[in-house]
Amino acid sequence: MGTIKSYQEQVQDIVEKAITAVEEQHKAVADASFDLAEKVYKLDSVKTKHDDVASLAYDKARDVNKFVGEYAADIIAKFEKEDAPAKAAPKKTAAKKAPAKKKPAAKSAAAKAETEATA
Repeated sequence: MGTIKSYQEQVQDIVEKAITAVEEQHKAVADASFDLAEKVYKLDSVKTKHDDVASLAYDKARDVNKFVGEYAADIIAKFEKEDAPAKAAPKKTAAKKAPAKKKPAAKSAAAKAETEATA
């Protein structure tokens, strides 16, 4: 599911870049238009109002992109959580215990007798 999350982030990034590109082009066209119109008419207040409204519109577009991205990330996270238990969990191998130390074998009666005889 990690790839779905990366696709979502890529799409959100692309939308952000598209908003910025459209905004830059819009400002360039608007500036050129207002520059030409200002040669004939007094439009300072109209240009200011236009710039304010355009800025607000592009900021809202960015807010929507952020909201949609967060919403998509939440949905993706839910799917990832559901898929996690479904995957076979790797089997844990029990740590091997060190072999128990062997007690010395009990001496046979003959060995005991021999030890006592030599002592």
